[in-house]
Amino acid sequence: MIHAYLPQGNELQRIPLAPGNTLPEGAIWLDLLEPTPEEEKAIEGMLELEMPTREEMQEIETSSRLYREGDVSYMTANVLYHAETPLPQTTAVTFMRTPRALVTLRYADPLSFRQFVARAQRQPGLRANADAMLCGLLDSVIDRAADVIENAGKDLDGVSRGIFGYGQKGEYDPADEADLEDAVRKLGRIEDLTSRIRDSLVSLTRLIAFLNLTMAEQRGTKESRTWLKTLSRDVQSLNEQAAFLAHKGNFLLDATLGLINIQQTKIIKIFSVAATVFLPPTLIASIYGMNFKVLPELDWTWGYPFALVLMVLSAILPYWWFKRKGWL
Repeated sequence: MIHAYLPQGNELQRIPLAPGNTLPEGAIWLDLLEPTPEEEKAIEGMLELEMPTREEMQEIETSSRLYREGDVSYMTANVLYHAETPLPQTTAVTFMRTPRALVTLRYADPLSFRQFVARAQRQPGLRANADAMLCGLLDSVIDRAADVIENAGKDLDGVSRGIFGYGQKGEYDPADEADLEDAVRKLGRIEDLTSRIRDSLVSLTRLIAFLNLTMAEQRGTKESRTWLKTLSRDVQSLNEQAAFLAHKGNFLLDATLGLINIQQTKIIKIFSVAATVFLPPTLIASIYGMNFKVLPELDWTWGYPFALVLMVLSAILPYWWFKRKGWL
């Protein structure tokens, strides 16, 4: 699927393109979403460039993601999508800066792209030229990452209150085993989300640095280069915030596992105390259960009650001792 975007008066017009169509006059952005081979060849013929394959977009080395061929700059970054679902994902998106228009190649539909289209309809400066579209699109991707990081921070705060047993009003309510298990699952999802955000931000950092250098060599507009500096600072601050969330998540995970170990230790302690309490009565019962002919207590009238009382006392004394030491 190919969509061409061109400014028309006070709005940004979107025109679907088929492989046999010609490039609309004034188009500043061509967006390829899960294109067919025929559609890719059509764009290659229109703009005289070579589309990277999906496998090439997945390469992790910088030389395969950021390079120039003639007047065309190829830049690939990982963009977050499905952030609100239990399985957040990142997808490789290639931005191609050509002399005629911006070209984007992607195989997923991140929310940041849809947000940018709506934003460009309201802000004429975003549709001034292809470089403005590129910077605005990167800005939208970064804004989306910032929103996700903010929500992840709020989720971590909620998990923290649940782990340490403090409600919204500050009342103390100790977390039980089910709460701690739920906290581990939530922390796992948040960790997965923040790691994907950091991966996306790292790729954006490299892309912006490469784009800034490209614009300096190819005389990009002053406004775009100033915008890129702002985006670079934003990405750096988001990287720091994501690192903080990752550190906090690791602390909360360690705290949760520690509380689970404490609860398990308490259970083992109860069994250990119970075994110790019943050990002396068991010893006495074993002695009087031996089948020897000479056991003086067998001839006593009060021998059986004596043995029972002795077993009860032998159980009470250890229990009293544990209570006095505060072990129960």
